Amino acid sequence: MTELKKPDEVALRPHYKAHYHFQFLSAAFRFGLFDILEKEPGTTLTGISERLGLQQQPTRILLLGCTATGLVRKEGDGYHNTPLTQPLGERPGHVPATYIPWETHGIYRAISWFYESLQENSNIGLQREIPGTAPTLYGRLAENPELESTFHTMMSAVTQLVAEDVATELDLSEYRHLLDVGGGAAMNAVHLAREWPDLEITIGDLPSIVPQANDRIAAQGLGHRVRAVSLDAFHDEFPVGHDAVFFAHFLEIWSSDRIRALLAKASRALPSGGGVFVVTPYQYDDETGPERSAYLSAYFHTIASGEGMVYTPKEYEQWFDEAGIEPAKPVQLGPDTVVICGRKR
Repeated sequence: MTELKKPDEVALRPHYKAHYHFQFLSAAFRFGLFDILEKEPGTTLTGISERLGLQQQPTRILLLGCTATGLVRKEGDGYHNTPLTQPLGERPGHVPATYIPWETHGIYRAISWFYESLQENSNIGLQREIPGTAPTLYGRLAENPELESTFHTMMSAVTQLVAEDVATELDLSEYRHLLDVGGGAAMNAVHLAREWPDLEITIGDLPSIVPQANDRIAAQGLGHRVRAVSLDAFHDEFPVGHDAVFFAHFLEIWSSDRIRALLAKASRALPSGGGVFVVTPYQYDDETGPERSAYLSAYFHTIASGEGMVYTPKEYEQWFDEAGIEPAKPVQLGPDTVVICGRKR
């Protein structure tokens, strides 16, 4: 008998059943199902059960979920990866493969506190689900080394994609010394230095991150032009002597008041004509999307800081103006990322 569904039920189902989709994906990835099917396409239920170390009924349930949601296809008695999941078996280090462990261990339980986080205007998800005492995710990661490693693996893969576009799409030809605030393990700095051979770069970040960044810089043979130094962006003034300040995927973590304060510091540290560049997720000025801006805003508020969100280019331009920075035309990097640009007056 055909199951009859009302139109609204059909339309809403992907939303209220989304948690099942993720569990099928996460469990299959953690068990190594996609690796098995990449190496041995057409493996049967019995073979998969043996390789996963599961009894047959749990294996059937997993395979049913994966086939029903398009992660795996079945031909005869054999199972195969689909175009969605084939890369997960081929390249375990590519971006989706780094997202799945982070979403599983860092996000999934914590984001279930989204409602309470909105009520309390605080990152309740972090407080309830991630052990530690620090008030932000980044502090608690230092208290959870395994989760910290998962986070940085994911961030490195994501940053790698954006860093290439940033280096090639921004015109930094007139600048000679750039301050990269919160530049982490030097992913952006390395790409910028390679693209712009006359540019010197100073990364300012927390003391715990500086050695890792300088090791990466040295390994890339860029120690003569790039260095990392200790900088607490919220408590220290930015060092002078730079003619450009660069923030990449940093400002959106924080409240508008903190962003204004950071942009004011950048302005104070720069000479007239100095450049300011903010690489940030993109939100439409009419505040209707895209989807990634919504995901990240919920993440920042519920888990990361309890105060940030993805802001619009219009807001950044207003904050630039308040800090004495003349906004220039933003640089769009694909559908999800934008660089807000400006010069100190």
